[in-house]
Amino acid sequence: MKEIGFWDYTCPGHGSVERYTTSEWDVLLDDMAAAGWNSLVLCPKWMTTGYRSRYPWLDQDPTIASIQTDNATIHHALRGARKRGMRTWILVVASIFDIKSFGFAPQSAAGGWEGTAPYDLEQAGVAERIELLFEEITQLFGAEADGFIIELEHCDAEAPHRVPLYDAWAKANGRPDFATIKNITLQPRSYPFWHWRDFTTSRRIEMYRRVEKVLRSNRFNGTITTIAEMDNGPTFVCGNVNLAMLKEAFPTWPLVTYDSIYDRRVNRLATMDFCVEQPRELGMEALWITRGVMTFTWPPDGPSMDLQEQWRLSLEDAARHQPAAVWFMGSDARHEGLVVSPTKLPKWGFADGRTARKKLMQMSKEMGIIPSPSGRGLG
Repeated sequence: MKEIGFWDYTCPGHGSVERYTTSEWDVLLDDMAAAGWNSLVLCPKWMTTGYRSRYPWLDQDPTIASIQTDNATIHHALRGARKRGMRTWILVVASIFDIKSFGFAPQSAAGGWEGTAPYDLEQAGVAERIELLFEEITQLFGAEADGFIIELEHCDAEAPHRVPLYDAWAKANGRPDFATIKNITLQPRSYPFWHWRDFTTSRRIEMYRRVEKVLRSNRFNGTITTIAEMDNGPTFVCGNVNLAMLKEAFPTWPLVTYDSIYDRRVNRLATMDFCVEQPRELGMEALWITRGVMTFTWPPDGPSMDLQEQWRLSLEDAARHQPAAVWFMGSDARHEGLVVSPTKLPKWGFADGRTARKKLMQMSKEMGIIPSPSGRGLG
């Protein structure tokens, strides 16, 4: 395992670090360095926007630190992480936007959260805006990042304008047409959606190529990767990306993976097989996300959990399966958000976010889960 660190968001509505001052960033980075953690993933574009942008179709919340400081706090965090010997990554969620700011509604059926929604990649104007988004973020922060993570979450839903594209793809690849796969006889022993999954994987690949071109043309020479999402429920684990297709298209990319409900008690072995073992068998380095300082549950009104138990299970799984990196989502609990809530956190075992994260880092050290000295980052 080459990297261990936090995965966090500067975006409004998250609840963790979106209002961090430079001094608060220094405290977090010093805590990480003292624990031997060597990696930071920072997301300036989630469902909401967490950086100052010139584009009117991106929401701009004046209460968050990056908007107030014209992105100075993000630059400070990235530079500070590197100064402390950490590898830095930029995460961009490029498929979900604030509908009002974006200027037009999504045509696919996927749901959203508090005024945001996912957009499919074929809706008119979306792909071009994704390219502009990555161009701007690369120009702003690319020189301070070792890696870029392209996230296209929930971009795979059906929509009328996608049906002809699917039918053309199906004919070229020997798959059943849309009318056939839509007319499904429900049977819980079968998984009937892989044809659409493979089609949407092909559409993702096309978008990844366009983003890769944008990154490289803006002189970003670091690591590029994407996320393969996964669903997890009682006696059920499902991956929504064809990993073999992805590996063939991008043979040198590592792969970011996670368990979408962030509960290590549910299908523990199966989720690690999907997240680490299967990518590794294909020759892909697995970069795994798990629960950090987080009170999110699925469904959203689910009961609280014991955070220390979740961390112990995650650390044990990291030791057993050895992903190339393990990132804990959430490093603090400062504001009421979708991912973390300071008022809920005491029910999860901690009075405040910093106390929680320091306990997590202490546990990782006590269990011997530290980065290997063989390299600073992914080769």
